[in-house]
Amino acid sequence: MEDIDRLNAEWISLNAFRGLSKIASNGDMEKSTYDNALELGGALYPELLGDDVSELKRERVSDTTKEYRQRAAYMSIRDNSTVHAIDLVKTAIEEDEGLLKIAEKEKGNKSRVDQLKRKLGQLYKAREELEPREHSENQLIFRDAYNVERIIPCLTKGQGYRDFSLPNDKILRLRVLHPDKIEHITGADLIYERHSPSDETVAIVAVQYKIWENRKLYLSDERMLNQISKMNEFLCVKGVCESNSKENEYRFPCCSAFLRPTDKLQKPDQTFISTGEHLPICKIEQCASKGIRGADVLEYKNIKDISLSSEMFEFLFNKGKIGSKELSYTELEELYGKFIGEASSQRVVVYAQEF
Repeated sequence: MEDIDRLNAEWISLNAFRGLSKIASNGDMEKSTYDNALELGGALYPELLGDDVSELKRERVSDTTKEYRQRAAYMSIRDNSTVHAIDLVKTAIEEDEGLLKIAEKEKGNKSRVDQLKRKLGQLYKAREELEPREHSENQLIFRDAYNVERIIPCLTKGQGYRDFSLPNDKILRLRVLHPDKIEHITGADLIYERHSPSDETVAIVAVQYKIWENRKLYLSDERMLNQISKMNEFLCVKGVCESNSKENEYRFPCCSAFLRPTDKLQKPDQTFISTGEHLPICKIEQCASKGIRGADVLEYKNIKDISLSSEMFEFLFNKGKIGSKELSYTELEELYGKFIGEASSQRVVVYAQEF
């Protein structure tokens, strides 16, 4: 797989996991950092975002970790045997800890040890980064929830899931569906359900992530247009955007399907910043303009008056101001058709149920 294709797949999927984190944590910025989203993605989709394969994670570590990985690589070549970076770091830690113990005994010696302590701190951080299992378990933003017994409608049967405890005493049930091969990933979907089990009702929102460049997304790719059409069939055509007369009308329209153009990442060690907007898919045609050679294109300047920023989107969904109308469990089950199976053949689907 070409490096740029893998980078795009990791980046677009990471944005979906971060979007999930921001909704599930009620916008808690400490819990919804990119690093936390990477750990969550690695736990749920290790083939793409695992510690041993992810380009983004490889470049996200400290300079000290990178240094010792390079040392281990070339020492392995020199010695014609495998040398592990973690072993080199542990040896360096033992040596520096020993030197500091000597310094403590030499109380009459006023020599400074600030550089030794600084280096030791860097080595401790590298040791943590190089012990992925312990590090990942400690860094997960949500704790595992066990023995959760709750029957709720499921968008896809026969798929494994993982339950987490949320800070508000609710449960977050997560499934990740994806293509058999990473090179087939062309985008990512986040489907988020917020359940009220006592009433047996649910509000749903779906976000389709696509990479754009220079805040422009050309609408000429047949696969992308087909995916948008499938999202429309899955939700809009089935009437989940039609508000119930009993509901409070003081809210946004019940749009439940959004396109989320996402800034492209140029290289793995680039600062993670994404300023993409959430545009209701029913407004795509209205906001499109003509680009080069007459191709339809979405530009930020033409969608900004209608679209929602990430912060506004997560806040408003959690407050019940956007998303679908309240659906009964019967209505929800009627929604589920072929969409997920078809969607996950070309993109990552992060399927979340909060209850």
